[in-house]
Amino acid sequence: MMNEEAVKEIDRQAAEEKWPYPRIFDALKNSGVERYETNVLTHEIKYVGGGTSFTQPAPDGFQPLSVGPAFDEPALKKALGRVQRGETTYAQFLGEIAAAGVPYYRVDMKPRTVTYHGQKRANKLVEKVPTRY
Repeated sequence: MMNEEAVKEIDRQAAEEKWPYPRIFDALKNSGVERYETNVLTHEIKYVGGGTSFTQPAPDGFQPLSVGPAFDEPALKKALGRVQRGETTYAQFLGEIAAAGVPYYRVDMKPRTVTYHGQKRANKLVEKVPTRY
């Protein structure tokens, strides 16, 4: 069963201590999250696990974003590399992937994947989450 309070605490602690994404992923998985979907434009995150779900609202001060006109995979990959190297904040990352035509992404714990979706069904990029941090 997913533990909503544990998920919120993971989010808080990860931001405060600047955890690498694979560590966040593992902590969420261990708290019962089966998958989650992030609305890039509003920063809302819907967590699902154990037959329950909850939506975490955007942090205070987050300004809604607009999606770019086309799915730009090279720009998306550039944004992914920048955030993975710690060159940008998560909020900046969301802005960059929105500009690259990504309105939402979905994380699936079992296959350890993150799927970045464009506005058209055929536009997507699937990334594997590393097992090491």
